[in-house]
Amino acid sequence: MRTAVIILGHGSRNTGADEAIRKVVDGVKQTGSFTVVEHAFLQYAPPTPHEIIERCVGQNVDRIVIVPFFLQAGAHVTRDIPELVSNARKAYRGVEIVVTDYVGTHLLMAKVVEELAGKGNYGVRSAE
Repeated sequence: MRTAVIILGHGSRNTGADEAIRKVVDGVKQTGSFTVVEHAFLQYAPPTPHEIIERCVGQNVDRIVIVPFFLQAGAHVTRDIPELVSNARKAYRGVEIVVTDYVGTHLLMAKVVEELAGKGNYGVRSAE
């Protein structure tokens, strides 16, 4: 089965804010587990989910798996993404389109926090 994965983020107006999601996409691509791996944003930055879904369909995938790259179940997770998926299913009836739980629900998130806190590389520093 030809499967596409779309890692779907919020989006930001800030330049370079998409770097984290691009790194995740690159990491998933390197596994070779999926035919297509892309990212999209709901707001503020391209590409849009509609553009990427269309691109995936154009690559003759059988299934599109959307992974919401969100930590909490806000309006995008509970309302906007289900609506997006419903509309995409209607538009592309020949392609199975599914959505996973949002990233914040995954059990490994505790491990990620533990690893970040234990590294001592804290990134943002307070003004002294």
